[in-house]
Amino acid sequence: RMTPAEALHALRAAEARDGPIPVDFRRDLLAKLASALLGRSEAIAAAVDADYGGRSRLDTLLADVVCTADAARYTRRHLRRWARPRRVPVPFPFWPASAREVPTPKGVVGIMSPWNYPVQLALWPAVDAIAAGNRVALKPSERTPRTAALLAELVEAALGPGIARTVLGGPEVAADFAAQSWDHLV
Repeated sequence: RMTPAEALHALRAAEARDGPIPVDFRRDLLAKLASALLGRSEAIAAAVDADYGGRSRLDTLLADVVCTADAARYTRRHLRRWARPRRVPVPFPFWPASAREVPTPKGVVGIMSPWNYPVQLALWPAVDAIAAGNRVALKPSERTPRTAALLAELVEAALGPGIARTVLGGPEVAADFAAQSWDHLV
């Protein structure tokens, strides 16, 4: 099992080694994530059902799998436009100056997710963070251990260890995760 500090260190090392994530690679990652979610949908429904001791398969498929895959596909479609620098207005006293807003990644984003929609609430913020060019570390809820383990497998297969890591564990691990020096924490 990876500690939060090890996950952060590994992702910072990948960031230093590989540099910023290019927009086209981000789009590929989002497509792989959506495909992995849909491809493992029945396994996800079974894991959530087992963790809850009974949960509607349809609820999991709609609220956890399909809506998250749709978010990844939607974001992928719009990403090139969203990632472009754009002109912004300059206040009158500074005329004739011009200004541009340049979307810039924050770095490494930590994502702590609750138990109630364990896939959606872990991966939807990951979709946004990856689209913005960040690397992510997930800390799924310990109340859904089967789903958390499946998320770890899915994320590693779809995104790879240079983009995303998953940290598993209980409240002590969650406290350690929250204490790390993430560039942003969700």
